[in-house]
Amino acid sequence: MGKKAKVARRKKRKLNKNIGILSVVVVIVVIITLSILNQSEPQSTQKESADYFAFSGAYAEAEPSDETNSSIFIRQIWFNVTAVEGDATEVYILPLQGLVDREDSPEYPEIIQGETELVNVMYNDAVLSGKEDNGYPIYFDVICHEAEGKVTIYVTEFYPPLLP
Repeated sequence: MGKKAKVARRKKRKLNKNIGILSVVVVIVVIITLSILNQSEPQSTQKESADYFAFSGAYAEAEPSDETNSSIFIRQIWFNVTAVEGDATEVYILPLQGLVDREDSPEYPEIIQGETELVNVMYNDAVLSGKEDNGYPIYFDVICHEAEGKVTIYVTEFYPPLLP
């Protein structure tokens, strides 16, 4: 065998060796990438608070910010919360607007399915809310062992009544 044939065979073996190593590296990278992508956090069994609870009867102590009532300042809000999807344990209702100390946020050890609790939140500083089709929105985070999420409470009744 000639020198040229030996050199060509060595180059071919070296090329095959490099392709083999590169293939193994690519396979390892693909396996690692797929395993990282497939590592999802365990699915939460919690439901959305807006689905787990029903909210009704919202009214507020408020005053208009202008003569057209296009926005209002809410000082205190009351509304009903009813557990509709099942019993709710360690229920926390956290205002997402205004200043309310955590220890002043409403909490309930348990709300039995079908049971209604009256929620009362007094704000340290009035909360501004602009009028929408459903009323004046106020936002809360409702958290319990069974559900979690942001809810919107629409206020349509006021004390004292707003001027027309």
